[in-house]
Amino acid sequence: MKPSILQFCNSIVPNQQPFYIPVKTLLNQPINECFAILPKHIATHGGEQIFGWIIWEWPKVMIEAEFHTVWRTEDGILIDITPKIISVNQILFLPDISRKYEGRQIDNIRKPLTGDKRIRRFCQLSHEIFLALNEGDLAYKCEVPITPRIQKIKDEMTQLHLTFIQKYG
Repeated sequence: MKPSILQFCNSIVPNQQPFYIPVKTLLNQPINECFAILPKHIATHGGEQIFGWIIWEWPKVMIEAEFHTVWRTEDGILIDITPKIISVNQILFLPDISRKYEGRQIDNIRKPLTGDKRIRRFCQLSHEIFLALNEGDLAYKCEVPITPRIQKIKDEMTQLHLTFIQKYG
């Protein structure tokens, strides 16, 4: 595993190593709704919920940690059962016993991999969108209306994203 990923993970959960776990998504479940899916699944199939972070890397651009939960079967096997926008066979998971999901969203943690100020701007905009979508009671809602302010931020992020694809792949 890359030293940059290990260092990033250590800054989030000291002395805890990330590891790969399989993804076996449930059918007919909402995308990226792990906190809604897991309790229902456990009620029917047993096991327990394990909180932590999915670690995503966009090589040469950034590393991002997304707060997440996975299923530990009664046999002790960790499986990610949550459908995602992008189909993957496994995720890099960093367990975090110090955090729990309490109904409010938790912002992703992002780290640029270069000194490109546009990547820092992209990370800043991502945080601004998180704050806007989670003001007050919005933090407890799944669907939030897109305001002109949020749309302006999203538009700038889209332009930056396209720039990164052209420059970094």
